[in-house]
Amino acid sequence: MESQDKCAVLADKINNVLSSGVVLDNDAAHYIDSTFSNPSLAELDSILNDDTNCEKDSLMELLFFPDESMQMQLEELLQTLELHQQDEQQVLACLCKVPLHVPLRFADDRGSLRLLLPEAVAGQFLSRLRIGKHLERKLLVTVNKHGDKKDITRFKVKIRNSRFALTPNRLGILCAFFEKIGSKNNDVLECLEFMLDFLEELNDDCDLYQALMAKKKFYFLNLQKARQLERQLQHTNMETFLLQGKRVVLIDPADARKKMRIVDRISRALFGKSEYFEPPESNEKTTVWLKKNGSA
Repeated sequence: MESQDKCAVLADKINNVLSSGVVLDNDAAHYIDSTFSNPSLAELDSILNDDTNCEKDSLMELLFFPDESMQMQLEELLQTLELHQQDEQQVLACLCKVPLHVPLRFADDRGSLRLLLPEAVAGQFLSRLRIGKHLERKLLVTVNKHGDKKDITRFKVKIRNSRFALTPNRLGILCAFFEKIGSKNNDVLECLEFMLDFLEELNDDCDLYQALMAKKKFYFLNLQKARQLERQLQHTNMETFLLQGKRVVLIDPADARKKMRIVDRISRALFGKSEYFEPPESNEKTTVWLKKNGSA
């Protein structure tokens, strides 16, 4: 199939997806309500058609941000077509050849309205699809073979959305991840999201095990800081604490514990071991004892 024909096929599929309507999730609805003071449907329509409103452009981009459910409808076709980044403009031209009016629906009882998709917003939509990013065949085969069948397309979308280059080292790590974890954990999606964010932070040639343990220690120390702050606030209030010039870092202990558990699952699956940290014996001591253990 010629490149121009591929662009037309993708544009037609995007047209079909958008024509079926965009449903605003709770986060988008909350943004609209907090920014525009709970507008009625008529008021929102007026805002979206007011070129003098400085908030209009950012709001339009939010409304037409391709969420995961949209991307999942396009993922298999993107793999098949194997378009390149330079094809975006041709896809955009095909998509905007005929004005596209998109139904916009609230999840609550506010109803729906129809919006004309501006070319500039369509361009932003396309760029966020990352149509020029290709998942290596080795990785696709591994995901298809080892991934939980019901989530395979979602796995691929999450990898496409990652913001790092799929170097041979990162490719090997992701293949090992799916071989060892792909369908064995109930929270494999959370583990994958953590791993993708983690790989973005790492130097490509780093020691993965040591990097995972350093990340776990980071969460562990944050957890100790949160506990120490909680103890201190039992004897003084936040205002006094701040007036004393002390720095307050807000930490979510539940999130820190969750991330530590995820690191353990990944590390044990990939390396058969993890490292376990014990809290200091007292507040004054700053040494963190480390106990190494290869079992769960």
